[in-house]
Amino acid sequence: MKKKMMAWGGALLMGLMLTACGADASKFTGYIEDLDMQGAYSYYEDHIDSSKKKAELDQEISESMDGLYDKLVDQYIAGNLDSEKLSLFKQLASDAEFSETSGYSDFLQVLAYIDQSKQNYDTAMQYYDQKDYDSAIAYFGGVMQRDTVRYEEAQKAIETCRAEQSKQLVQDIQSQIQTKAFEEAHYKIEQLKNTDKEEADKLVTEYDAALKADADARLTSYFDAFDYEGAVGYLAQVTPLCYSSDLSDRQTQLADEFVVYVLKIADKDADAENYEGASAVVKQAMNALGQDNEKLSGAYDAYRSHLPVYLVDLDYMSCKNTVDMHDTLEDNTGNMYHNALFMCHYSYGKGRRIGEGSADYFINGKYATFSGTVAVPRGNANDSRSSYFEVYGDGKLLYTSPTMKNDSFPETFDIDISGVKVLKIYYPDSNGNAELATIYDGKLNPKEADKSSDSSEDNEE
Repeated sequence: MKKKMMAWGGALLMGLMLTACGADASKFTGYIEDLDMQGAYSYYEDHIDSSKKKAELDQEISESMDGLYDKLVDQYIAGNLDSEKLSLFKQLASDAEFSETSGYSDFLQVLAYIDQSKQNYDTAMQYYDQKDYDSAIAYFGGVMQRDTVRYEEAQKAIETCRAEQSKQLVQDIQSQIQTKAFEEAHYKIEQLKNTDKEEADKLVTEYDAALKADADARLTSYFDAFDYEGAVGYLAQVTPLCYSSDLSDRQTQLADEFVVYVLKIADKDADAENYEGASAVVKQAMNALGQDNEKLSGAYDAYRSHLPVYLVDLDYMSCKNTVDMHDTLEDNTGNMYHNALFMCHYSYGKGRRIGEGSADYFINGKYATFSGTVAVPRGNANDSRSSYFEVYGDGKLLYTSPTMKNDSFPETFDIDISGVKVLKIYYPDSNGNAELATIYDGKLNPKEADKSSDSSEDNEE
């Protein structure tokens, strides 16, 4: 009996000692798991903070908390861990000395991410209500997967936004097709391909048909106005907007049609022996289509072959002393000329043109006559000397100009140079100043037989 009483008394004493010591880390963390932060705070203050084993208990608490953070995050996401409870928890973390652990730091970082996720969701909803689907999608995409309350909803919302985007894009594209705003429609079709490729492909067919119909109408307008350069320029701008190759093919065809049209117009000028006009028409087309167009360049050369060639525009094969040329010059009677030319020896010491000079031109028998005017330039009224020139064909003297003095009148000349390969203009050292016998508008004239050739035949389709 006495032994039984002693055993009961020992148990009672141990119980009383535990009650006095009273501290249990699991009870503290149990309160936290139940989100009873006030209870946890009171338990810690009453039992753990005053315990002789506080350091040991704090270590147990710190280790036990590693398994609770995920649960607390879930509670925070669900809204059960409110700001008041979170504030008490942070105070407990400081008191229990687990606030410096990596687990606690990570926990707070996750909460910050969750806060941002919540904010992204709320902002996305605002944009969604405003039908700003681009912005809404961007912010819905910022809802993190860990945010289990909002993530699935955000993903569904993104799909809804994209569907609304596609619907709006389709409406915009159809409207732009009707108003012929093809550049804008093309841009939005490319956008639609990212969200609804099947619908985009359907609209491409409708879009291309409308674009090509409008292009044909515009091209007809350009053709009616004979503005072929404008037509080519228009097609160059609109072709990249077409999904099919039809307009690219049309662009090539149009260039060919332009060539045919230009040559028909040029031939009308040529038939009237207006080779200058024919050349100008073709040159304009070459400026529009490119200088390397063989049909146009061939026609241009053919038309130009019917035109006189000014001596000043030819490169001389060889010369003696100086070939003096001028773009325009006035004679002593007040006549103005397109160009002027003479050859001489210039005495630099005396500062005078004193005579003998010549130039040889290789013309290869292409021309019929050499014509022009010999006259005295204005400004030579006080010159008491005289001068003249000679024209040779393949070494044979063909023409001797009149001897010109300061009071001489202009005289024209027209020399037969048929078959001549090398034309020589020679100024002898006669009586001084070669300038007195200046050749004005000296030109080589094509053979009459060449004028009968049809230059456009070589450029037929």
